Amino acid sequence: MTQSSGRAPTRDALRRLAGRVAAASFGVVFALFVLGVAMRYLFGRPLSWLDEAVTLISVWSTFWTAAFVLAFREHIAFDVAFGALPAALQRLSLLLGCLMFVGLIGAAMPGLVDYTLFLWRERTDAMQLRLDYVYAVFPAFLAVIGARLLAVATRLAFGDWRAELARWSSGAEGSAP
Repeated sequence: MTQSSGRAPTRDALRRLAGRVAAASFGVVFALFVLGVAMRYLFGRPLSWLDEAVTLISVWSTFWTAAFVLAFREHIAFDVAFGALPAALQRLSLLLGCLMFVGLIGAAMPGLVDYTLFLWRERTDAMQLRLDYVYAVFPAFLAVIGARLLAVATRLAFGDWRAELARWSSGAEGSAP
């Protein structure tokens, strides 16, 4: 680990790649949306599959970005009380919060995966895509978020917890978990 951020070069490269995939997918959504508007209002020939494609790619892009690109401090949060706590209590509350979320995700995951797999019988209206493929992004998203929260909890419990708290503050430099 020779980088100044202390992260392996592979991890940073994967984060950049995930960001590029997210940007490209939102670009595709925009292009399809413009095409859909043009087909509907300029040519009078709406394409129903375009609306469905825009919706599906938007959902996948949103979950992909939230799981792989955004730092936790970039997610929407109500942290007024957290910011007012002393560092030791911030550590404890963040550690407990991470562990509770990991527990909830772990408890919900079997049922969520089972239901997602059950959806193979159903298809989308226009493109006839299997719904298990469409909704597979949600269990994957929760698994990644759970793994990231477990890594945060491990750093808070056994690592440099002050550096981890600094990553969660809005003014911290560098990438957060």
